[in-house]
Amino acid sequence: MMLAEKKAVVVQFLAKCNDYADAKLAEYRERLAGASARDALAIQDKIGHWTAYRTFNEHTLSELATEQLDDWLR
Repeated sequence: MMLAEKKAVVVQFLAKCNDYADAKLAEYRERLAGASARDALAIQDKIGHWTAYRTFNEHTLSELATEQLDDWLR
């Protein structure tokens, strides 16, 4: 498999991961609106984790658009 093909596979996977993260974030934000104070803290924690995960994926996608991670895929 050529480098460009490998990158495309990883980019596709991360895009799907971000779609899933977006769905989880929407779900938790919806649940947050009607949550008790105690549950709200746990939900906010989950929102923070999913946001960090998505941000990390976006950073990786930006690196994949350059040659920065090419050595990892060779």
